[in-house]
Amino acid sequence: MNQDQSKLNLLIILTLLLSIVSLFIEQMEFSRSIFLVLTNVMDFMILGFLITEVILEFRLAVYKTIYIRKNVFSLLFVAIFILLFIYNKVLLLTSDNLEGPGSAMIILIIRNLFLLLKVMSRFKRLASILESIHVHPAQTIFMSFLLVILGGTLLLMMPFTAAEGNGLPFLNALFTSTSAVCVTGLIVVDTAVYFSIWGQIIILILIQIGGLGIMILSYFTVFVLRRAMSVEDKVLISYMLSDDDMSSISRTMKSIVGITFLIEGAGALILFAGFVKNTTLDTGSLFFYSIFHSVSAFCNAGFALFPDSLEGFSSSLILSGGVALLIITGGISFSVIANLRSVVNGKLGRKKQKTAKGQSRLTLNTRIVLSLSSVLLLSGTLLFYALEHGGSLRNMSIGSQYLNAFFQSVTLRTAGFNTVGFGSLAPSMLIIMMLFMFIGAASGSTAGGIKVNTVAVLGSAVKSAWKNEKDVVLLKQAIPSELVLKAFMILLFGVVAVITGTFLLAVSENAPLENIMFEVVSAFGTVGLSTGLTSGLSSFGRFVIIILMFIGRLGPLTVLAATSTVSKRLNVMYPRADISIG
Repeated sequence: MNQDQSKLNLLIILTLLLSIVSLFIEQMEFSRSIFLVLTNVMDFMILGFLITEVILEFRLAVYKTIYIRKNVFSLLFVAIFILLFIYNKVLLLTSDNLEGPGSAMIILIIRNLFLLLKVMSRFKRLASILESIHVHPAQTIFMSFLLVILGGTLLLMMPFTAAEGNGLPFLNALFTSTSAVCVTGLIVVDTAVYFSIWGQIIILILIQIGGLGIMILSYFTVFVLRRAMSVEDKVLISYMLSDDDMSSISRTMKSIVGITFLIEGAGALILFAGFVKNTTLDTGSLFFYSIFHSVSAFCNAGFALFPDSLEGFSSSLILSGGVALLIITGGISFSVIANLRSVVNGKLGRKKQKTAKGQSRLTLNTRIVLSLSSVLLLSGTLLFYALEHGGSLRNMSIGSQYLNAFFQSVTLRTAGFNTVGFGSLAPSMLIIMMLFMFIGAASGSTAGGIKVNTVAVLGSAVKSAWKNEKDVVLLKQAIPSELVLKAFMILLFGVVAVITGTFLLAVSENAPLENIMFEVVSAFGTVGLSTGLTSGLSSFGRFVIIILMFIGRLGPLTVLAATSTVSKRLNVMYPRADISIG
C-alpha cells in the first residue's frame, strides 16, 4: 500500500512538472516538425500519467463505491480532458485541410483550452498540498504567492488582455505576473501600449494583491463575512506582520486594509489633479490612470501607463511629489503607520492613554525606520544631484534638478518609477543606486531589499564588536543574539543571491557587467529600475530575473524558512574549537 502511494505521489509530481515544461515548449521557437514531435510526446505522457494516477487512486481506495461518489467531479473532469485531448489531436491532424479564419480560430481556442486544462488539472493537488502545509506559515505564504503568480500568468496569456487581441507568450506572461505580484515593475513589454484595458486592470489587481499579500486579503474577507479565525490562521498572520501579539490580529488586519485603501484613495485624488493639469486624457481615463498609479506607487510596484514611465512629468510638483509621498508611505511598513496613528491619536486625546505596551509612544522599530529612511532619502538626493547635475539633469532648472534628484532618491530604494532616463547615468551613480536598492525600505512593507531594520541591527553589531562590548545595543536597547544572527543571515543571503544572479546573466547575456548587476540588484530589491536590459534578455535570463523577484518579495527569512526542514535537537555538548579568523 505504501509502495502504491509512493508511486501515486511520484506520478502527481511528474505530471505537474511535465505540464510546466510543456507550457515552456509551446512558447519556444522550433521548426514545425520538431515542435510537433515535442508537444505530442509531452501531451501523450501527461495523458498517460493522468490515467495511471486515476487507476492507482481507485486501487488504493478501500471502498470503491464511496471513492467514485466522492470523486465524481474529478472523474468527470478526467473524462472531459480525454475527450478534449482526442478532439485536439484530430483537429491537429486535419488542420492542413481546414481553410478559412474560422477554422483556424477554432483550433486556436481548442489548443488554448487544452493548455489551460493541463495546468488546471493540477489545482486539486496543489490545494491538498496547501492544506497539508497550512501549519507552516512560511510555506503557506510561499505557495500563496506562487499560485497567484501562476493564476495571473494564465490570465495574461488570454487574448482579451492584449490591445491587438493576442495574449502574451507563457514566459513573458510569467515575467509580467511575477513582476506585478512581487511589486517590482520590471517589464518585457510596454504596459501602456501592449495591454488592453482588461490587461491593465488584471495587472492592477495583481499589484494590489502582491502589495497587501494574498493571505491578508483572504483573512480580511473572513472578517467581512464574520467567520471565526483558527489559531493556525492567527499564527500565520502574526508571522506575516512580524507581530507577536495575536490578541489584536483582527484589529490589526482591519486597520491595514482600511489604511491602505484610504491612502490609495487620497493619493488617487492628488494624482487626478496632476493629470488634469498635465495631460489631455478624457475623464474616464483620468480616473483609471489616477487609481492605477496611486496603487502602483503605494504598493511600490513601479508600473506606469506611460511608455517613458514618468519622465514626461519631471517638472510637475503635484505628480512627482504625490507619487513620492505614496512610495514613502508604502515603504515605511504598516506597523510604523499604525504606531504613528496611535501616537497621533494619543496626543490628540482620541484614545485613552495605554502606555503599558507603548501604544502612545514611538516604538524602537518606528524610530529606526523613520531615522534611517530620512538619512537615506537625504543622502540619496544629494548624491544624485552631485553626480548627475551635469549629466542627466543638466537641461533642467535648478528647482527641477533638486525635485528629480529627490524623486529618484525615493524611488530607487523601492518603487521603480523614473523621471530621468537611466541609460545615460554615470557608472558611479549606478554603483550608489545599487547600494540603495540592495538596502531597500522597511521590514513588513511592500518593498524588497535586506531592509533598513536589518542594516540598523548590522551596524549596531559591528559597532559593539569594534568596541568589544558584550551586548549589541541599539538606541539604548539590547538586541537579542538571535536577531543579530538573522540579520547577518539576511545579508549573506542577499549577497549570494546577487552574486549568483550576476554570474548567470553574465554567462547568458551579452551586456556590460554594470548593467547586468544593476538589473540583478533591481530584481532582488523588487525596485524595477532598469538601464534598458530587461526587454532584451534571453529566455534563461528572464527566468533568472523571475526567481530573483520572487525571493526578493518574499524575503530571505521566509524563503529560508519555507525550504528548511526541522531537525531533531539533541542535547549534545561538543568540544570547543579554536580557529583563526580575520
